[in-house]
Amino acid sequence: MFELRQSHLATDVVEQRKQNYHLEELWDKLNLSQQFSVCSLGQFGYMLNYVRQINDRCLAILTLDDKVATINEEGLINVTPNISLRH
Repeated sequence: MFELRQSHLATDVVEQRKQNYHLEELWDKLNLSQQFSVCSLGQFGYMLNYVRQINDRCLAILTLDDKVATINEEGLINVTPNISLRH
């Protein structure tokens, strides 16, 4: 039983590190205006999920439950974007 708990704990730590690395990778793709806006939305519980290049422009995509928000290169937040996410 103890070994199973240790194994579960080790798996959780590895997954946490992967997730943190993924977030750092996304964060590095954003400019300062976008990073500020991501932090602002983060205070409400939004999480940065994707960074996409669309027409040579960087778009940050965040989610909170079933809600989606985007942040353009100017740092403008859109909480009603016309996009759908794949699950």
